[in-house]
Amino acid sequence: MKSYETILEYDKLKKIIGEFMQTTYGSKMLGDLHPVFDVDKAKNDFLIFNHFLDFFYKWGAPQLDDIFISPIIEASHTVMLTPEELKKIGNFLLMLNNIEKEFLEHDENYIYELYIGFDILDELYKKITHCIDDHGFVKDTASKRLFDIRIRMRELKNDITHILKNIMHSGVRNVLVDTNVFLKHSRYTLLMQANFKEYLSGRIVEMSKTGNFFVEPDSVYAKNSRLEKLIIEEEKEIRKILSELTNMVRKYTPKLRYNEGKLGFLDMHIAKYRYHKTFSPCSVEFTNERSIWAKNVKHPILVHIKNGSVVGSDIDLSSDNKLIITGPNTGGKTVFLKNVGLLIMSVYSAIPPVAESVKIGPISGVYASIGDEQDIEASLSSFSAKMVQIKSIAEKVDEKSVVLLDEVGSGTSPEEGEAVAYAVANYFGSRCILVATTHYRKLAYILKNSGFPTAAFEFNEKNLRPTYKLIYDRIGKSYGTDIVKMLNLPDEIVDVASNFYREYSSTFNKLTRDMEQAMNELEKKKREFSMSKSYYDKLIYEEKDAKKQLIERLNIEEQRRKKQYEGLIKDIRTQLSQLIKQQKISEAHRKLNEVKKRAQDIFSDKKIPSGQTFKVGDRVEFGSNIGIVVDLKHDRLKVEFDGKSMIVPSNMVSKVTKKPAKKHKVDMHSTKNEAMFELNIIGKRRDEAEIELIRFLDHASSGSFKQVRIVHGIGSGILRQMVIENLKSHPFVKDFHPALPQEGGDGATIAEFK
Repeated sequence: MKSYETILEYDKLKKIIGEFMQTTYGSKMLGDLHPVFDVDKAKNDFLIFNHFLDFFYKWGAPQLDDIFISPIIEASHTVMLTPEELKKIGNFLLMLNNIEKEFLEHDENYIYELYIGFDILDELYKKITHCIDDHGFVKDTASKRLFDIRIRMRELKNDITHILKNIMHSGVRNVLVDTNVFLKHSRYTLLMQANFKEYLSGRIVEMSKTGNFFVEPDSVYAKNSRLEKLIIEEEKEIRKILSELTNMVRKYTPKLRYNEGKLGFLDMHIAKYRYHKTFSPCSVEFTNERSIWAKNVKHPILVHIKNGSVVGSDIDLSSDNKLIITGPNTGGKTVFLKNVGLLIMSVYSAIPPVAESVKIGPISGVYASIGDEQDIEASLSSFSAKMVQIKSIAEKVDEKSVVLLDEVGSGTSPEEGEAVAYAVANYFGSRCILVATTHYRKLAYILKNSGFPTAAFEFNEKNLRPTYKLIYDRIGKSYGTDIVKMLNLPDEIVDVASNFYREYSSTFNKLTRDMEQAMNELEKKKREFSMSKSYYDKLIYEEKDAKKQLIERLNIEEQRRKKQYEGLIKDIRTQLSQLIKQQKISEAHRKLNEVKKRAQDIFSDKKIPSGQTFKVGDRVEFGSNIGIVVDLKHDRLKVEFDGKSMIVPSNMVSKVTKKPAKKHKVDMHSTKNEAMFELNIIGKRRDEAEIELIRFLDHASSGSFKQVRIVHGIGSGILRQMVIENLKSHPFVKDFHPALPQEGGDGATIAEFK
């Protein structure tokens, strides 16, 4: 079975990014790249990428050389490194040094120190450059002994060459084959004819292919022997130098490995940056909610193949974590599924997605059943193979998983396929995030009625071409017979297919239309119920909140008076104690009368007229609040203040003699041809007035009224604010504004309906 990364073409995406890699290290790191479904890690990886992105856009990305030293480091632990290999390590360290300088020259945000920070290994670099020249040879100055040996070797070579040149100009010219001096087996020789002994005393070192001889004259034998010994000493000294350098490489292996990893890390981000430059920038936001939302997402592989000329789609799995997609073949359904999976894998690999913006929550894994997985060896049909895949997926998913199913239920009879598809969709839809495609329109309607959001890919019926535009809240057709026409099949096949479809699909189409109308009506009622519920939920919440605030205010007032009372008692005790000690009894009585008066001031908001009586309906004042008496219990009154009930002692309130403004009642259900439909809520409690207002607006919006007036008065502004809040949130109110002066001014509000 293919891996999910292969099914969703994640490997192909990595191959595209690989085209921008500059080093073997970056390529190896890319090969090991896989999505890690950890939202915190993904956040951090994108933060790092964006830091690099800002730097590269401002200063450009550094050019890297592919100096691959891993095999050399490995070899240093078993054999002695050659000068060429050591030179390569030196070049590697030099490149790191140049990259460091390039970053530090412009690094305002310390990106280099935070994320790269090569260990340049100055000691190793200086030692290599001291011993190895630019051509990969050991320098004379690599050691004092090597320097002395090579000085003596050059002197001997000059002496030998001088002697041999003199011989060439003597009588041996007749047997001399070549005027060059040849080094054979560490001996300097002359190339001479076979009869050279008639003219020169010497020994044969080697015979040439032409039958001539490389001859070492006796006059240079001793010098050649000394030179040969020096060559051996030189080789020993070079081996000693190379061995020291190899040991240093071995010693610094961990740091060299560290530098290799950092170079691959840098190369990866440069490649992502250059890949990112091929399309518009995309903002990625992470959320704690289980959701996926993206604007204008394009499949990156199609963008790469078609040089950007690809139609994008929106992905909306934010409010509902499931989606059923319909539409024609070749319309884009399968590409969209892969796009969803590839987007998630990209984000969780810190690969910039091809989109305008992305908002994504925690994901634990992506699983897909896409394409034909028919297995001939296992004797599995396409349908059976898909069911095996789905079984495997079902064993792995959790609530944060994303499941992508292409044409679920296909490969068997339509009736059974629809049943299986319905069961599978409901199973995954209740457990995880699900995106599925289907050609079964009836199934799509049933799932939509069960709460599944739907979307369809558009098809241009005029030119019989898909537009690749995804439209949400729609169920599309398959356009099979239209596509048959487009593909230029024989006319007989096209005609028979079209007639057959018209004959047997008319009944289904009628049922489909009826079902669509019923579902639309159901959706409308559902929305209306939801709005009404939200109104009443809001009302209950505000009632509880207001009651809580009132209780808090009363508790604060109680604590304040309690402190005053405690202070009074303390004062009484002090003063009475002093008066009694001084036997000033009359003064003590006077003080007690003063205390009574002070206590009365503490526990009464104002002096209440004596002989005051109350009845239900009286308007009374308590502190700065005015309320209405709704019940009497001995010396206590139950009073309503702005719709909130409260029990207070009768001696703490006073009657309000000023009469409230007269209320003008309006029949909400009147159907008379009035200039304007009106509601008067002056003097009502807030909750009572809000319920009446909601009913009034629902009645007015469902009728033929274009404009209504709500009379709320000016007062404390509580009713006016309540009216404004409800008009703002009402779905059918187009606009509202204060009434004209002749219509009530600020004491009334005019609302206009859509």
